[in-house]
Amino acid sequence: MNVSIQDLPAEVIASYETAAHNHGMELEAFLREHLIRNAPPPPPASPPPSLMLSPEEWEKEFDEFVAFFSTDDGPFPDDAFDRENIYGREDNWRG
Repeated sequence: MNVSIQDLPAEVIASYETAAHNHGMELEAFLREHLIRNAPPPPPASPPPSLMLSPEEWEKEFDEFVAFFSTDDGPFPDDAFDRENIYGREDNWRG
C-alpha cells in the first residue's frame, strides 16, 4: 500500500528527516517503523456469527440450560424445611 501525505509543514518534515538520519535510516523506512510502533490497538473482535443469538434464541438456549439441571422432585423432600424438621433435627444430634 502506498500512502501519500501532503501539506506537512516544512519544519515537521525536517524534524523527521533529522530523526531518520540520526538513526541511520532512510526517511521512508523511519516513517514505516514509526507508524508500526505507534499503531492504534486493533478493534475488539466480534463474536463469531454462530454465537450471536436473537433474544428469542437466547431465551430458548437458556431455558434448555436450566432444564438440564432441574429435576421434578428436587434434592430434598417437600417437608425438609418445615419448622418442626429444622428445629427437631437438633434433638436427633444429641443422641
